[in-house]
Amino acid sequence: MLFVSFGPMGTFYLLTLYMQHILEYDPIRTGLAWLPFGAGIIISAGTASKLVVRFAPRTVAVAGILISTAAILWLSTITPDSGYVQHLMVGIFAVAVGFGLSFVPLTLTAVTGVRPEDSGIASALLNAAQQIGVALGIAALSTISITTTENRLPNALAALYDARSASDPEAVTTTSQAIVDGYTTALSSGAIILATAALIVALLITVRPQIDDQHRSYN
Repeated sequence: MLFVSFGPMGTFYLLTLYMQHILEYDPIRTGLAWLPFGAGIIISAGTASKLVVRFAPRTVAVAGILISTAAILWLSTITPDSGYVQHLMVGIFAVAVGFGLSFVPLTLTAVTGVRPEDSGIASALLNAAQQIGVALGIAALSTISITTTENRLPNALAALYDARSASDPEAVTTTSQAIVDGYTTALSSGAIILATAALIVALLITVRPQIDDQHRSYN
């Protein structure tokens, strides 16, 4: 869960910066641009709750993580001129779908087989891992982004706004690309972390589908 939270939440932060600094979205438009994320979570969470009855949580979770990984890799191809509908919206929705598909089975797995008196501790551990993953994801991916941009062009963000004020399109292009290079490198790193999470889930989670447990209890 720590690794699963690492990638999508770091992506959330980086794309917000991309929308505001590069695409020049105001805060309200940026917020509205993230509505597909909420829709993806709602749809995928409901779907996952049905899938875990028929399929092993590992299968559902790995599928979800791989969807998010592919979506983040898609988002890592952004350019200073990427369109919202054609590029960002598709990626944002897919990241959310994958996150929802992985979150539900991992939550169920965390409390499966746990004694009733220990269920609170198990849930707390899961939530703590998620929150730590969010914090680490934002910190690590933003550091990667800033470091990459600084290596390309020091003080690129300030230079971008200066270039816009001076109406210098060539400088705007150069500085924008340096900043976007930082975002794309960080997004690629987040995808690698998610791929690692998929491997961990595939190897270590062995919980059966819920329907199997129900059949055993009836017998």
